[in-house]
Amino acid sequence: MKRLTSFAACFLLIFCHALLLHPRETQTNITYRLSWDQPNSHLLNIAMEIDNPPGDSLHVSIPAWRPGRYIIQNYTKNVINFRVFDEAGQSLSSEKIDKDTWRIPISETNTVVVKYDYYARHLDGGSSYLDDSEAYINPITCLTYIPGKELLPVSLTIDKPADWNVATALKFDADVNAYVSPNYYELADAPILISPSFELLAFQTQGAMFEIALQGEANYQKDKLIEDIRKIVEEQIRVMQDVPFERYLFMYHFVPYRFGHGVEHKNSTSIVLGPPDFDDKKFYRGFLGVTSHEFFHAWNVERIRPETIYLPDYSKENYTTTLWTYEGMTSYYGHLTLVRTHLVKRKKYFESWANIIKRFQNSYGRKVSSVAMVSWDSWTKSMGHAPPNTYYSFYMKGNILGMMLDLEIRHRTENTKTLDDVMRYLNETYAKEDRGVPEDGLQKAIEQVADSDFEAFFADHVYGTAEIDYNRYLQYAGLELVTKPDEKSPNVYLGISLSRDEKETTITNVKPESAAFEAGLDIEDVLLAIDGTRAHTQNIDVLLKQYAPGDIIRITVFRRGKLRHFDVKLAEAPPDKYEIKELQEPTELQLLIRKTWMNEEEEAEEKEVEE
Repeated sequence: MKRLTSFAACFLLIFCHALLLHPRETQTNITYRLSWDQPNSHLLNIAMEIDNPPGDSLHVSIPAWRPGRYIIQNYTKNVINFRVFDEAGQSLSSEKIDKDTWRIPISETNTVVVKYDYYARHLDGGSSYLDDSEAYINPITCLTYIPGKELLPVSLTIDKPADWNVATALKFDADVNAYVSPNYYELADAPILISPSFELLAFQTQGAMFEIALQGEANYQKDKLIEDIRKIVEEQIRVMQDVPFERYLFMYHFVPYRFGHGVEHKNSTSIVLGPPDFDDKKFYRGFLGVTSHEFFHAWNVERIRPETIYLPDYSKENYTTTLWTYEGMTSYYGHLTLVRTHLVKRKKYFESWANIIKRFQNSYGRKVSSVAMVSWDSWTKSMGHAPPNTYYSFYMKGNILGMMLDLEIRHRTENTKTLDDVMRYLNETYAKEDRGVPEDGLQKAIEQVADSDFEAFFADHVYGTAEIDYNRYLQYAGLELVTKPDEKSPNVYLGISLSRDEKETTITNVKPESAAFEAGLDIEDVLLAIDGTRAHTQNIDVLLKQYAPGDIIRITVFRRGKLRHFDVKLAEAPPDKYEIKELQEPTELQLLIRKTWMNEEEEAEEKEVEE
């Protein structure tokens, strides 16, 4: 007993000595405070308080990009007056070590308080904005974080005028009088609207609460708005067979100018549209379309996520070849949801598909870059920032591939399996297992669900640039794509795009392999005349209608201030009228696929009779 007591005492002495030499690390606590003094300055006052900061030197960064927009945005440009204090309010030194990061020596300090102003004067779905009517906050754009500590719990206090209200998917903890989040990733993914004037609507379905915050004046009908959004919600929940949240927020800004933008978040979406006119059918279809698209993101990209950005590194590019899956296939389900819920008629759905296919076929970049490479290059070659005729929207081709894959799966399995089953497989296998989808995850999921090899499909259409045989896929659903020349357009084709201001008409693009390209015309040539007659955007089609394929015309331009003439041999105009029609005598399988694919009215009526 004496030996045991001596051993215990010795062990205790050694243990205490070790604690003195290596004190146990205390949990780092991170809290934010958001306020503003003068709204017309557009400056948000932000404080980040770090209790028990890790190590002897603290790094604090602001994100360089945001999920949903895969391009470096450099939010640090809006940070002003960065300064640091200890718990007693004494100034601490800091050093900016790269464009997004500050290093703070902390030594004996138990609390570090980082303070800075953030210039917020850009209003779209993914930015932050402040004026005397509202504060709209995207935390990813303006809240600093500690690299490597993104998984620590965080809280946010908002100092606001008493009569201003808050709409956000973040949870409010009354005990600490703050919004709380399990980690920085989820805080960064929850936009916040603070305003005295937004209207908040709500409905419940499938065991969850859905809120609709509407900022700005618009002539919407509350009951219709709620009912139509409910239809979208219930249809997509039916597809996914999953409700991964207790509360979801639809946030809308209505602006008096032409604009459209939406951004997805884990438990919310933020959408900016204008000018609003809910009596206009085109505007309302657009409103429902972006709502449907962004809500489907609650699964596809927010929970079913690429492995490479599952826990994103906000300091640099996070490359993946699969953005077409997460954005384009979300577009596919966004449109499909509207026709399945009969919010859009079948005829309008077919017209939409014909336009999508026409736009893609008119994009020369489809011959140059695979959709996998377009996804990968999004960080440097977003639309408008790539060499002409080399790039296109991965949303657009991903949308088309979603349709092709859905119909191919239905055809191969005699309509016993669909792309819906694939999405559920991805949700169960990856999202609910808290892991990201590998680069080949979609192909493997499709092959598992369809019990069929899709290697050739992915080689041709995802990693390659093979031409798409649209009718192969459309005919699976008893449909066909019909193309023909538009009788209102010229029979000849130049291959140029034009823009015009009040002074001159400029060539903005020359399509490779076209008549204009072969003749030597170039971007930024100022178009003057065709065969001696003044030519501009308003009359060029009238002038070209005089000619036939094979005719040679003389085009006169200014190039760098010098008059130039080019003889152009006109080509035959490609078909520019696209239409999707129903086959006259579809097979039983084709008819079954079409009805279940789009949830046609006849199918719904038959089910009601049977019940």
